[in-house]
Amino acid sequence: MQVTTRTRIACPPEQVFDALADLRNDTEWNSRVSSVELLSGEPIGPGSRFAMVNGGTTYDVTITTYDRPSRLGIEATGKPDLTIAYTFTPTGEGTDLESNFDFRPRGVLKALFPLLAPVIRRDVPKQYASLKALCER
Repeated sequence: MQVTTRTRIACPPEQVFDALADLRNDTEWNSRVSSVELLSGEPIGPGSRFAMVNGGTTYDVTITTYDRPSRLGIEATGKPDLTIAYTFTPTGEGTDLESNFDFRPRGVLKALFPLLAPVIRRDVPKQYASLKALCER
């Protein structure tokens, strides 16, 4: 299942990129994320790995694309597996953030996922409104 969101943020692309690339920030803006730990060393870049708890599910997350400040890619292994591709486009007012989510449920979750899809489609833009608020303060 794929979900695409677009969010206009009144901050430079570098600031929005850095907020998303350091997944430890997710606990500040994503109400579903309860913890994030950096498993690889600093600095954060391509191949950086994180352990994340999102909605009670543990994910192993790796940065797969790191083209600051224009593109960021994340691969998350958990239930479900998930790929997120971010594109940051500068505007006169800040940044247009496009987020493309590709959810890949397995097993029993695959059968239940069509029921969860409307909830996910509603929830994702709400989370990004919180990211917008974090970046703009």
